[in-house]
Amino acid sequence: MALKCAVCNASVIGNDEGICTQCGMSGKLVECSSGHKVCGNCLDKAAYESIRKICLESTSSDPYDVFMQIIDDGKLRTHDFKHHVAVGSALLAAHRNGGTRIDLELMLDEMRKRGSKIPPGACGLMGNCGAAVSVGTFLSILTGTTPLSEDTWGDVNLATAQCLIQLALIGGPRCCKRNSFIALKVGARIASEKFGSEMDIPADPVCQMHDENPDCIRDRCPFYKV
Repeated sequence: MALKCAVCNASVIGNDEGICTQCGMSGKLVECSSGHKVCGNCLDKAAYESIRKICLESTSSDPYDVFMQIIDDGKLRTHDFKHHVAVGSALLAAHRNGGTRIDLELMLDEMRKRGSKIPPGACGLMGNCGAAVSVGTFLSILTGTTPLSEDTWGDVNLATAQCLIQLALIGGPRCCKRNSFIALKVGARIASEKFGSEMDIPADPVCQMHDENPDCIRDRCPFYKV
Protein backbone atom coordinates (compact mmCIF):
# COMPACT_ATOMS: atom_id res chain seq x y z
CA MET A 1 0.00 0.00 0.00
CA ALA A 2 1.45 3.35 -1.09
CA LEU A 3 1.96 6.05 1.50
CA LYS A 4 -1.01 8.39 1.97
CA CYS A 5 -1.14 11.97 3.16
CA ALA A 6 -1.50 12.46 6.91
CA VAL A 7 -3.86 15.39 6.26
CA CYS A 8 -6.25 14.26 3.51
CA ASN A 9 -5.38 10.63 2.61
CA ALA A 10 -4.38 11.56 -0.94
CA SER A 11 -1.41 9.72 -2.44
CA VAL A 12 2.06 10.97 -1.55
CA ILE A 13 3.85 11.97 -4.76
CA GLY A 14 7.32 12.88 -3.54
CA ASN A 15 9.52 15.05 -1.36
CA ASP A 16 9.93 18.81 -1.35
CA GLU A 17 11.30 21.63 0.74
CA GLY A 18 8.77 23.84 2.46
CA ILE A 19 6.67 24.37 5.57
CA CYS A 20 4.69 21.56 7.17
CA THR A 21 0.96 21.98 6.70
CA GLN A 22 0.30 20.65 10.19
CA CYS A 23 2.98 21.98 12.55
CA GLY A 24 4.70 24.76 10.59
CA MET A 25 8.16 23.16 10.69
CA SER A 26 10.34 23.99 7.71
CA GLY A 27 12.62 21.53 5.94
CA LYS A 28 12.36 18.43 3.78
CA LEU A 29 8.74 17.27 3.63
CA VAL A 30 6.58 14.74 1.82
CA GLU A 31 4.04 16.20 -0.58
CA CYS A 32 0.68 14.73 -1.59
CA SER A 33 -1.27 15.10 -4.81
CA SER A 34 -3.49 17.70 -3.13
CA GLY A 35 -0.55 19.91 -2.27
CA HIS A 36 -0.19 19.21 1.44
CA LYS A 37 3.37 19.05 2.73
CA VAL A 38 4.01 17.13 5.95
CA CYS A 39 7.17 16.70 8.03
CA GLY A 40 8.49 13.40 9.35
CA ASN A 41 7.33 14.05 12.91
CA CYS A 42 3.74 14.64 11.81
CA LEU A 43 3.86 11.57 9.57
CA ASP A 44 5.02 9.48 12.53
CA LYS A 45 2.27 10.89 14.76
CA ALA A 46 -0.39 10.13 12.14
CA ALA A 47 0.90 6.56 11.75
CA TYR A 48 0.87 5.86 15.48
CA GLU A 49 -2.63 7.32 15.80
CA SER A 50 -3.78 5.15 12.89
CA ILE A 51 -2.34 1.99 14.47
CA ARG A 52 -4.07 2.73 17.77
CA LYS A 53 -7.44 3.61 16.22
CA ILE A 54 -7.53 0.56 13.96
CA CYS A 55 -6.56 -1.81 16.77
CA LEU A 56 -9.22 -0.40 19.08
CA GLU A 57 -11.93 -0.64 16.43
CA SER A 58 -11.02 -3.96 14.83
CA THR A 59 -13.16 -6.98 15.65
CA SER A 60 -10.86 -9.57 14.04
CA SER A 61 -9.14 -12.24 16.13
CA ASP A 62 -6.66 -12.90 13.29
CA PRO A 63 -3.54 -10.75 13.78
CA TYR A 64 -2.84 -10.76 10.03
CA ASP A 65 -6.24 -9.17 9.43
CA VAL A 66 -5.59 -6.46 11.99
CA PHE A 67 -2.09 -5.85 10.66
CA MET A 68 -3.32 -5.54 7.07
CA GLN A 69 -5.99 -3.07 8.18
CA ILE A 70 -3.10 -0.97 9.49
CA ILE A 71 -1.13 -1.35 6.25
CA ASP A 72 -4.15 -0.62 4.05
CA ASP A 73 -4.69 2.69 5.87
CA GLY A 74 -1.55 3.89 4.11
CA LYS A 75 0.24 5.63 6.97
CA LEU A 76 3.31 3.35 7.01
CA ARG A 77 6.02 3.41 4.38
CA THR A 78 7.05 0.17 2.66
CA HIS A 79 10.05 0.01 4.99
CA ASP A 80 9.24 1.83 8.20
CA PHE A 81 10.34 1.53 11.82
CA LYS A 82 6.71 1.96 12.85
CA HIS A 83 6.21 -1.71 11.94
CA HIS A 84 7.93 -2.25 15.29
CA VAL A 85 4.77 -0.93 16.94
CA ALA A 86 2.27 -2.29 14.41
CA VAL A 87 3.16 -5.97 14.89
CA GLY A 88 2.74 -6.04 18.66
CA SER A 89 -0.35 -3.83 18.49
CA ALA A 90 -2.04 -6.16 15.98
CA LEU A 91 -1.32 -9.11 18.27
CA LEU A 92 -2.77 -7.30 21.28
CA ALA A 93 -5.95 -6.43 19.36
CA ALA A 94 -6.39 -9.97 18.01
CA HIS A 95 -5.83 -11.36 21.50
CA ARG A 96 -8.55 -9.10 22.90
CA ASN A 97 -10.89 -9.96 20.04
CA GLY A 98 -10.34 -13.66 20.70
CA GLY A 99 -12.28 -13.23 23.93
CA THR A 100 -9.70 -12.24 26.53
CA ARG A 101 -10.52 -9.21 28.64
CA ILE A 102 -7.56 -6.84 28.71
CA ASP A 103 -7.12 -3.10 29.00
CA LEU A 104 -6.33 -2.72 25.31
CA GLU A 105 -6.04 1.07 25.37
CA LEU A 106 -3.44 0.96 28.12
CA MET A 107 -1.54 -1.88 26.45
CA LEU A 108 -1.51 -0.18 23.06
CA ASP A 109 -0.09 2.96 24.65
CA GLU A 110 2.64 0.87 26.27
CA MET A 111 3.31 -0.91 22.98
CA ARG A 112 3.84 2.44 21.27
CA LYS A 113 6.07 3.65 24.09
CA ARG A 114 8.31 0.58 23.95
CA GLY A 115 8.14 -0.22 20.24
CA SER A 116 9.01 3.31 19.14
CA LYS A 117 12.33 2.96 20.97
CA ILE A 118 13.46 0.13 18.67
CA PRO A 119 15.73 1.96 16.21
CA PRO A 120 15.28 1.96 12.43
CA GLY A 121 17.40 -0.60 10.62
CA ALA A 122 18.02 -2.67 13.75
CA CYS A 123 17.72 -5.85 11.67
CA GLY A 124 20.93 -5.10 9.80
CA LEU A 125 22.72 -2.69 12.11
CA MET A 126 22.20 -4.65 15.32
CA GLY A 127 21.17 -8.12 14.18
CA ASN A 128 17.85 -7.76 15.96
CA CYS A 129 14.80 -7.19 13.77
CA GLY A 130 12.23 -4.81 15.24
CA ALA A 131 9.32 -7.03 14.16
CA ALA A 132 10.78 -9.86 16.25
CA VAL A 133 11.36 -7.55 19.21
CA SER A 134 7.77 -6.36 18.82
CA VAL A 135 6.60 -9.94 19.50
CA GLY A 136 8.71 -10.11 22.65
CA THR A 137 7.30 -6.72 23.66
CA PHE A 138 3.73 -7.90 23.05
CA LEU A 139 4.22 -10.91 25.32
CA SER A 140 6.02 -8.83 27.93
CA ILE A 141 3.10 -6.40 28.10
CA LEU A 142 0.55 -9.21 28.06
CA THR A 143 2.21 -11.07 30.94
CA GLY A 144 3.50 -8.10 32.92
CA THR A 145 7.06 -9.38 32.53
CA THR A 146 9.91 -7.24 33.89
CA PRO A 147 13.68 -7.77 34.06
CA LEU A 148 13.10 -9.37 37.48
CA SER A 149 10.42 -11.85 36.38
CA GLU A 150 11.20 -15.52 36.79
CA ASP A 151 8.51 -17.56 35.08
CA THR A 152 7.89 -15.45 31.95
CA TRP A 153 11.30 -13.82 31.42
CA GLY A 154 12.46 -16.77 29.33
CA ASP A 155 9.20 -16.89 27.36
CA VAL A 156 9.42 -13.33 26.04
CA ASN A 157 13.07 -13.72 25.07
CA LEU A 158 12.43 -17.09 23.45
CA ALA A 159 9.63 -15.57 21.38
CA THR A 160 11.97 -12.94 19.98
CA ALA A 161 14.63 -15.60 19.37
CA GLN A 162 12.25 -17.88 17.49
CA CYS A 163 11.22 -15.01 15.22
CA LEU A 164 14.84 -14.11 14.55
CA ILE A 165 15.76 -17.68 13.66
CA GLN A 166 13.00 -17.89 11.06
CA LEU A 167 13.91 -14.51 9.61
CA ALA A 168 17.61 -15.35 9.49
CA LEU A 169 17.07 -18.67 7.70
CA ILE A 170 15.42 -16.81 4.80
CA GLY A 171 18.17 -14.19 4.59
CA GLY A 172 18.27 -10.60 3.44
CA PRO A 173 17.83 -7.96 2.36
CA ARG A 174 15.20 -6.89 4.81
CA CYS A 175 11.49 -6.61 4.09
CA CYS A 176 9.25 -5.15 6.78
CA LYS A 177 6.21 -7.03 5.48
CA ARG A 178 7.93 -10.43 5.25
CA ASN A 179 9.43 -10.02 8.71
CA SER A 180 6.11 -8.84 10.14
CA PHE A 181 4.17 -11.77 8.64
CA ILE A 182 6.60 -14.24 10.19
CA ALA A 183 6.61 -12.45 13.55
CA LEU A 184 2.80 -12.34 13.72
CA LYS A 185 2.49 -16.08 13.25
CA VAL A 186 5.16 -16.87 15.83
CA GLY A 187 3.59 -14.44 18.30
CA ALA A 188 0.11 -15.87 17.86
CA ARG A 189 1.35 -19.43 18.25
CA ILE A 190 3.33 -18.76 21.43
CA ALA A 191 0.51 -16.72 22.96
CA SER A 192 -1.83 -19.64 22.30
CA GLU A 193 0.49 -22.42 23.49
CA LYS A 194 1.92 -20.73 26.55
CA PHE A 195 -0.77 -18.31 27.69
CA GLY A 196 -4.05 -19.69 26.40
CA SER A 197 -4.81 -16.95 23.89
CA GLU A 198 -7.80 -17.71 21.69
CA MET A 199 -6.74 -15.47 18.83
CA ASP A 200 -6.69 -17.21 15.46
CA ILE A 201 -3.39 -18.72 14.35
CA PRO A 202 -3.13 -17.19 10.89
CA ALA A 203 -2.51 -19.11 7.71
CA ASP A 204 0.33 -17.82 5.54
CA PRO A 205 -0.84 -14.81 3.53
CA VAL A 206 -0.05 -14.10 -0.11
CA CYS A 207 1.89 -10.83 -0.33
CA GLN A 208 0.28 -8.27 -2.60
CA MET A 209 2.96 -5.64 -1.99
CA HIS A 210 6.09 -7.02 -3.66
CA ASP A 211 5.95 -4.52 -6.52
CA GLU A 212 6.35 -1.71 -3.97
CA ASN A 213 9.63 -3.19 -2.70
CA PRO A 214 12.59 -2.88 -5.08
CA ASP A 215 14.57 -5.21 -2.78
CA CYS A 216 11.96 -8.01 -2.84
CA ILE A 217 13.64 -11.44 -2.80
CA ARG A 218 10.69 -12.88 -4.71
CA ASP A 219 10.91 -16.69 -4.97
CA ARG A 220 12.97 -16.89 -1.76
CA CYS A 221 10.09 -15.33 0.17
CA PRO A 222 7.46 -17.76 1.51
CA PHE A 223 4.73 -15.18 0.88
CA TYR A 224 5.62 -14.35 -2.72
CA LYS A 225 3.19 -15.46 -5.40
CA VAL A 226 2.91 -14.08 -8.92
